[in-house]
Amino acid sequence: MHKPNYTNTRKVDTQWVFTLFGTAVGAGLLYLPVQAGDSGFWALVTVMIFALPMSYYSHKNMANIVIGSEDGGIADVFTHNLGKVFGLICVAIYFFAIFLNMPMYSIGLNNELGNFLLKYNFTDSNLSQNIWFSFGILAVLLTIVSLGIRLILRFMQFIVVLLIILVLTLIIYIIPYWNGDFINQRHFEFASYIKGVLMVLPILVLSMNHSPVISSLVIFYRDNIKLQGNEEKTKVYKILQINAYVLFIFVLLFITSCLLSTTVEDLNRASLNNLSIVTLIDEQHPSLLLSTLAPMIVFTAIISSFIGCYIGSKEALRYLFKNFFKNICNIQVKDQYISML
Repeated sequence: MHKPNYTNTRKVDTQWVFTLFGTAVGAGLLYLPVQAGDSGFWALVTVMIFALPMSYYSHKNMANIVIGSEDGGIADVFTHNLGKVFGLICVAIYFFAIFLNMPMYSIGLNNELGNFLLKYNFTDSNLSQNIWFSFGILAVLLTIVSLGIRLILRFMQFIVVLLIILVLTLIIYIIPYWNGDFINQRHFEFASYIKGVLMVLPILVLSMNHSPVISSLVIFYRDNIKLQGNEEKTKVYKILQINAYVLFIFVLLFITSCLLSTTVEDLNRASLNNLSIVTLIDEQHPSLLLSTLAPMIVFTAIISSFIGCYIGSKEALRYLFKNFFKNICNIQVKDQYISML
């Protein structure tokens, strides 16, 4: 296969920014404004102040650790610093922490797509209950991720741009419904403020989490772009910084627009009934556009997060297989066969 020429890295830099972005933005995006709004205005303001530096520096430190390993990824860092046995245990935990998101994403996509097709009369029954429909969705997702890192990056750029367009359309559409109810009806209580901060901070930070692909990002620039030392650090830090700003502005605009277009009472009701913010707004201002945007945002967000988690889990699983064949079976297996497996 022809090896790509990465002399001009601007295009691939952009693709990696979109890949990091897409990994962070999952289907939970639609529930984030409800959870944030339930914590109160001042708690939300405080959390938003700390969200950007916490997101950027945590991922920067993780990248710095991987860069310091020189040859390997995050799995090599575990075994080098913690010993072979405990290191492999940590790699296994790291793998399952990422991998377990993938079945949830595939199930969520299966249910959402089945409901969408039924609602708009594309099918006579809900296909999400059909095992072949579920298998077909999973087969399509696995086909996409088996195309190699170059095509994965291109696809992630496409799907994330589509996601951004859909969310920006939603933000602009609900501007005429803005009101100050969320801000005006909130009075400051210190106990509620502290509780709100502690409740919403983990949710917001996790909604900006793209750690599964950090190690793969560093390895890509080391192996394909042939960057080493300070050059590698500068490039990776710049990509992380751009992504952090774009992600923060995106989440901030989405939360602000959604919270300004609803009321405190409706936010409390949505929190109690586990409703997404788009479902809540659609109930208040019924329209075909809103009822169409919601599932489309979910589709794109789930697909991008699934692929991001795949990239991270594949790296960890490859390392576990490599150690299994080498140290237990005493078999030297080429990397390309391990990747196929």
